[in-house]
Amino acid sequence: MIEISFRDRAMIDMSLSKGHDNPAKIKVLFLTNTYPSPDRPWAGSAVKLQEEALRKAGIHVDVLHLDRTGSGQRIYLTAYPKIKKTLLTGKYDLLHVQFGGVQAFLGALAAEKRCIVTYHGTDLHGGSPQTIWESLSYFLGVICSRYAARRSGASIVVAEHLLRYLGSNVEYSCVIPTGVDYDRFFPTDKKKARNLIGLKTEKRYVLFNINNMDPVKRRDLAEKTMALLEKEIPEAHLLTLSQVPFEKVPLFINASDVLLVTSDKEGSPNIVKEALACNLPVVSVDVGDVPDMIADVKNCSIVSREPEIIANALANIINSGADSDGREKRREIIDNVKVCQRIIEVYKTVMRKCGPVHMHGG
Repeated sequence: MIEISFRDRAMIDMSLSKGHDNPAKIKVLFLTNTYPSPDRPWAGSAVKLQEEALRKAGIHVDVLHLDRTGSGQRIYLTAYPKIKKTLLTGKYDLLHVQFGGVQAFLGALAAEKRCIVTYHGTDLHGGSPQTIWESLSYFLGVICSRYAARRSGASIVVAEHLLRYLGSNVEYSCVIPTGVDYDRFFPTDKKKARNLIGLKTEKRYVLFNINNMDPVKRRDLAEKTMALLEKEIPEAHLLTLSQVPFEKVPLFINASDVLLVTSDKEGSPNIVKEALACNLPVVSVDVGDVPDMIADVKNCSIVSREPEIIANALANIINSGADSDGREKRREIIDNVKVCQRIIEVYKTVMRKCGPVHMHGG
């Protein structure tokens, strides 16, 4: 297995970009089961941003969305012929599957070595299932992910610790975190941001991301922490970020005093990178790639899972009133423009092995 890490700002060998490789001649089909829709505008925003950035970089990208909102898991029963037909009629060079699980299994069957899969976390480590049904569902998803990793041309994981979950006999793997749109996420005036979303200017807000009320995020630990914090800082308040339209997320970040992460498991949480891009301080337990992301960033800290210790770290940051300096310190790693440059290098690597298949002239 070949592993390439972008940790500590290490860049992929730029010699890959020389020669006949031209992004404008690469035609890619995104396959994803999470994507923004009118009734779920917050879903799959990272996928949408990556699609937009790749297009700006010259890649031809189309999206095949397996929308599970209405059909649930049944949508996979008829997905394979749809994927295969779309690939053939569109003459796509590559299939890029966003998130593993059953859809990655089907994508790898359909495109084989022309398939690239990006794994985000629970699709490899199995999350924190609460019921027997969830346990079986996660187990099946992990098995499908590992099969896809063996069969596909390249595997991308969003954090380095996820590499160990891929299994053996993986042809090519690399670490590329999901990116942040620096044109949307940047520091703005806190008071103005609060006024725009109807928050009180005198409060001290601890931002907590819990889309879909996922128990793995450990809201119970966050609430125990806040009960202690409010004794020291009565104006402290937990600001829950749940099912918020993507265009409003920067306002919530800039309206907050600090981001809190208490999850049991994570891959590379987007909210942490978005907070860094806005220079919002972060207090987090040791989970996912957060320790790497906030290492040496001012006014950020990794803490144990004890509510007293977490509350003390939050109080120190709130009382200081200082921002972080994450925007510039992590730009090379999290700026979506730079992230997509790395993804394009993966595309070129797979293309060299498989060759083009499309017939269009662009």
